[in-house]
Amino acid sequence: MAGPFHFAWIAAPVAFDPLVHLVEDEQIRDLTLRQQEGEFASLQITVINPFEGLLGPGRRQWCWLSWHDGTAPVALFCGRLTGVAESVDGESVRLQFTARPPSYEALRNALAATLKVLPYWDPVWITGDIEDADNVLATYGARWHIDRRSLALTVSDELIGEDGTLTFGEADHTYDDVSVSYTGVPLSQVDIDATLAWTQGGTGTIDLTERIYNEALKHSDFIVAHPSSGIIQSMTGEGLASDWPEGGASLDGGWTVNNATYCEELTDRLYTRYDYHVVYEAYTTGTDERADEILAEDEGNLAAGWFHSDDWWAVDFPIYYLKQVTKIDWEADRSRIETIKSTVLADIQPLVAEAGLDENIGKITVNASDTVTEPDAITGDMPIGDIRRKSYLDTDRGQASVEYLLLLARAQLRLAARVVEVECKVPWGIGVGVTLRHNARIVDYRLPGGEAVGKVTAYEMSASGAGEHSVTVTIGCAIGRGGTVAGQDGEPTYVEDGYVASGYQVMTGAKLVTPSGDLAYQALSDFEIDDDGVDLLTLDEYSAVESLEVIHGLKEQAKVINSADPVEAMRQLPTQICVQLVPLTDQEFETNFTPSVDPLPIPRTIDLEAA
Repeated sequence: MAGPFHFAWIAAPVAFDPLVHLVEDEQIRDLTLRQQEGEFASLQITVINPFEGLLGPGRRQWCWLSWHDGTAPVALFCGRLTGVAESVDGESVRLQFTARPPSYEALRNALAATLKVLPYWDPVWITGDIEDADNVLATYGARWHIDRRSLALTVSDELIGEDGTLTFGEADHTYDDVSVSYTGVPLSQVDIDATLAWTQGGTGTIDLTERIYNEALKHSDFIVAHPSSGIIQSMTGEGLASDWPEGGASLDGGWTVNNATYCEELTDRLYTRYDYHVVYEAYTTGTDERADEILAEDEGNLAAGWFHSDDWWAVDFPIYYLKQVTKIDWEADRSRIETIKSTVLADIQPLVAEAGLDENIGKITVNASDTVTEPDAITGDMPIGDIRRKSYLDTDRGQASVEYLLLLARAQLRLAARVVEVECKVPWGIGVGVTLRHNARIVDYRLPGGEAVGKVTAYEMSASGAGEHSVTVTIGCAIGRGGTVAGQDGEPTYVEDGYVASGYQVMTGAKLVTPSGDLAYQALSDFEIDDDGVDLLTLDEYSAVESLEVIHGLKEQAKVINSADPVEAMRQLPTQICVQLVPLTDQEFETNFTPSVDPLPIPRTIDLEAA
């Protein structure tokens, strides 16, 4: 089959040069050049048997195939010999070539790395091989594309080609070689059910020194120092100081006494003890057995007075000045679970008889644990940013994780909507430029609406010595309705919109749009976070304390000094400081997000509803 086809053996892939490659190193008798989406282009040629090993040392194993259209040469294919000669037929053999670029895996991994961007790729949810380059395309709704000439590796959308649309009119294609088929059942919806579990944590220290001072001051008539001094007063200070918690002591709920904590009596002369000197008359039990018996039976019995005599007692009640520093360390350990359940509907033509059947519903079920609190594999950053947060999904980074799930659903619905396949055969000169990055428009009155437009999913170019040259093109058509979506800002919850900077207040009823531009969904800020009100991000000496109370302070003690038996009365009124801290461990919180999603508009590339 001399001209217009040319075949040149080359040592390695190089740019096509007509001055070098427009030769006939092999006499081609027939050829088939084909490619399907996601695969390498392949070339099969029948040539005169060279009667030698094609893989022998020194032999070139790459080739350039070109075609001359009568005006200029057209490069068609660059590939490598992939097998031994086969199908020996007389003096002819068949050779196979594949347009696989050298170091393909490295090229694919490098390209995949550039696609690992939020929200299209999110290690929070990826549970399989995170290094698998094919995982990257799951949300893009695209396939790898290898150019059959340049061997350039790119990605190409599954519904819309990036290199324009080729039109094949009724006069261009063969009448009897147009076919239409259905490739499957479209999905009416995709249900998302994802669960994310992690441990909310954090550490810190609260200083209760001033709070204790201020509370004790309510029980004293004396202002003794600045609140930061922590000085408190009591007539039972010795016992209070000895009972003060020591550094390192473990408390319930994730709390531990800080080593800087202490309570001791001040010896500075500015805080010299002041003593209340009290003299009182009282009977001392044990001096008269008969009187003791009467008193035990009836304390009010007047006869007891005949059998005992009172003694006079003197006692000093000192006012202790205690210097206290009270710091408590905390370490939180709280179980957090967040679930997101949502349904994404496809806005498609009614090809599905019963949309609610399981076969028409896609499922995305993901369970991940602790992925938000660990550095991710790409940036090294912890997705949640701060483990003290009470929610992950309701953050800017969490929004990307939500959109990742929605984009997974989008990719499934779009591909599933490409259920009509149209194939036609056109003359070589019209179809020779087709690639898998093209769309094709096939015009034929027998098609619904008189035409079909779709992404080229496969092509086959064939030529023989008998002069039969043709190109068969296959397109995948989506049965959507077209359309667009739009987001909305929502309503302010604090002050009028514009009064404060954007992002300062929560907006209810907001609708967000994914970067793909065709999915609108309800913002998660509309949902209430399951929580006990303890904010670890702002935990301090006020929010960490459920109650702080001083019992039997100086005022209460001073009131009993002049009682009938002040010693016994004081014994019943030891100063106590009671602090109840919020629990930070052994708690579980579960928040369920159920955002609504607008129906996904899908391109209408074939009109099955046409009149």
